Amino acid sequence: MKFIATLQRIKEFENIKKPNKTKIEGSTLGEFIVTNEKGNKVFSCFTIENAGPSTDTPNQDKRIVAREYKLYWTESSVTLPKEYGRKCLSLYTDSLPSFKNRRIHIHIGNYPQDTEGCILLNHRSLGNGIGSESTRAVKEFYDLVSREGVENFTLVVKEIEG
Repeated sequence: MKFIATLQRIKEFENIKKPNKTKIEGSTLGEFIVTNEKGNKVFSCFTIENAGPSTDTPNQDKRIVAREYKLYWTESSVTLPKEYGRKCLSLYTDSLPSFKNRRIHIHIGNYPQDTEGCILLNHRSLGNGIGSESTRAVKEFYDLVSREGVENFTLVVKEIEG
C-alpha cells in the first residue's frame, strides 16, 4: 500500500528562546498528516521547522523548499527514539539529486534550535512556535514506516497558504 505524508506549513513564529540556550530563532509550525492510498488518515501530528526562507543550499539552518520528497533510511547522530539507535529517516528528491547533500532528517525536537534545517515531529503544539511529545510522535511515525516499507512513502511539503 502507498502512503502520502503531507506537511502543510501553517504559521511562522519569531523570537523563540529555548531554555538554557542563548540563540533566539524563528520557527514554522506545520500539520503533518499521513493518508493511505484509499485516502484514510493513518497518522497525524505537528511539525516544527526553521522559519523561512526555504532553500536547497546545504549547510544552512533553513527549512526545505516545498515540493515532493521520498524517504530513505540512513544513519545519523540526531536525536532519535532509542529503539532506532542511529537509524534515521531522511529525505531526497529525484528532481534535484544534489539535495541528498542537505541531509534533511525527520527527528526528535521541540524547538527551532533543534532543527538545523530538519523536520521535527510533535504530538502537541503549544501554540507559540514550539511543540511537545516529540519522542512519541517520531517513534509512532518511524514504526509506521518500518511496518509498511520506506519505499511506500512520499512526503509532500506545502507552503503557508494565503
